Amino acid sequence: MERIVLRHLSGSKANQVEEFPLAHFKDLVAGRDPSATVKYDPDRDDLVGRQHAKIAQDPADPTQFTITDLNSRNGTYLNKQRIVGTARLVPGDVVQFGAGGPEFQFDLEPRPNNSLRPTRTAIDGSIPAPGGAPATRVPGPGGPFPGIPVTATPQGQVGKATVERMIAQTKSDSRKWMVLGGVALIFVVLIVAAAAGYWFLKSKQEISGNITDAERRRTEEAESSKKNAPMTAGQIVEKNKNSVVYIDVSWKLVNTQTGRQVYHFYVPNRWKDKDGVYRKIINDGRAEVATYIVLNDGTYEPALTDTGTHAIGGGGGGSGFTVTSDGFILTARHVGAGWKTRYQYPGDAYPGVLWAQTPDGQWTLKANGDTGMPVTYQIPENWVPSETRQFGRNGLRYPVEGKHEYINVTFPGNKTSIPAKVARVSDRHDVAMLKIDVPEAVPKVDIHDNYDTIKAGDNITVLGYPAVSPVVYGTVTSQDVFNRESQLKMVPDPSVTTGNIGRILRGTEGTKEDVTSSFGDAYQVTANPGAGNSGGPVFDDRGGVIGIYYAGRSLGGATAGQVSFAVPIKFAKELMSTAPQP
Repeated sequence: MERIVLRHLSGSKANQVEEFPLAHFKDLVAGRDPSATVKYDPDRDDLVGRQHAKIAQDPADPTQFTITDLNSRNGTYLNKQRIVGTARLVPGDVVQFGAGGPEFQFDLEPRPNNSLRPTRTAIDGSIPAPGGAPATRVPGPGGPFPGIPVTATPQGQVGKATVERMIAQTKSDSRKWMVLGGVALIFVVLIVAAAAGYWFLKSKQEISGNITDAERRRTEEAESSKKNAPMTAGQIVEKNKNSVVYIDVSWKLVNTQTGRQVYHFYVPNRWKDKDGVYRKIINDGRAEVATYIVLNDGTYEPALTDTGTHAIGGGGGGSGFTVTSDGFILTARHVGAGWKTRYQYPGDAYPGVLWAQTPDGQWTLKANGDTGMPVTYQIPENWVPSETRQFGRNGLRYPVEGKHEYINVTFPGNKTSIPAKVARVSDRHDVAMLKIDVPEAVPKVDIHDNYDTIKAGDNITVLGYPAVSPVVYGTVTSQDVFNRESQLKMVPDPSVTTGNIGRILRGTEGTKEDVTSSFGDAYQVTANPGAGNSGGPVFDDRGGVIGIYYAGRSLGGATAGQVSFAVPIKFAKELMSTAPQP
């Protein structure tokens, strides 16, 4: 381990590699300030702070490194997750300055031995009728010896010639009758043979029909048995992996009454005591402090303004899956519409100070009566941006709304993303539906709504893109003469996690029991892929989607047990239908 290597993936320094010998550099400061070690273009990289973040070698263990966010306005992201304060940095990690800002990959040369990252037929029945042979007509004799002239002889005498003619005529007649009798016999034999053949063919047809029906029933039973047979996790992955997409998103909050972006109001980190001496409100290196207000009902919200530098917004990566061949995609609501879920504050947002309203209606910082020091407050953890009440409401008109800066969908094995738009968002659960426009059909999953029959212990398979799974990048070589810049793009490859239905949380609101849970209607699952897998499909052992992975929960620290949760697919089917909903 002789030097730090930074491979720039995007931004003004894309495709550049910087090396810093550890003999001369123990820490690196990245920013747009001319004094920064890793300098960014002050105009093109405007999401990077003057001194945005610092990479440092651990003095206690020189093989370890950390990255610290220096209270940047747009935040520092490690492997698509925003960090608060200091985080461990290992070779292969991807760092991004601000959502949508420049990225680089951290590495060491040579890598230490402990630098591995954590893992991620029809039958013709027509028979001719018998008896087609024409009948043979046998003429009757015209006399005893027809056609033979009779010669008169003297009475009482018969001539010799006459006797010879009579004998010859008798022989000829006998032969004729024999021929006619043989023809008649042959005719009878043919009729009998035709009848026998007809009945033989008819019996054979009936037997063949019975055999065909039996074979058809056996085939149908075999296909039905095969269809209902449990699938292995490998078979489920092979069938559905091309339908599981990676979602990259960034959003901001806007005031619908003014059309301007909404910011979290900050004040300078100082106050004047009774002696006129300026002191820090919060004794650390931050220059500004977040502010919060208390509403008439006693609830707290971050103080909002139409101007400022700390924008209300968010973003990151998530998972989803296609449900129609024309490009409709299901995902978690907190992935597809982040302003409709609990807000994730940046690291410098807490603790903060409280605003109080004076009798004359003016707002001022709430201060301690003895010292005059502003009152500090942690954060209102369950605040949902779209539900803020600070701008007032007019009937059902919402004063604020989220707006995507970008929301892109990438299919497995593909380097080029597809812009998406929000088609519909659930008001009842953590589900959203997106839409992409492509000219050809896309692969899709099968949906199996087994809400009424699912049981604890049933096998499940989860697909998605957990943040802990290593990211694979591919180079896109440009063939455009007007833009020869090559790009390094992420190539999605979904991860598979198996487990069971651990528990079924099914509410009975509106009934005599009136039972609900702290997680509402949900499936508790033993598969725990973690952050980044939100919005991914949960399959049963028949390969049908029964839920959407959306949350994890752990108590007592990292060593304690952890469980995850899935939204029953019935809530997603509501978004896919125009039928009345509960």
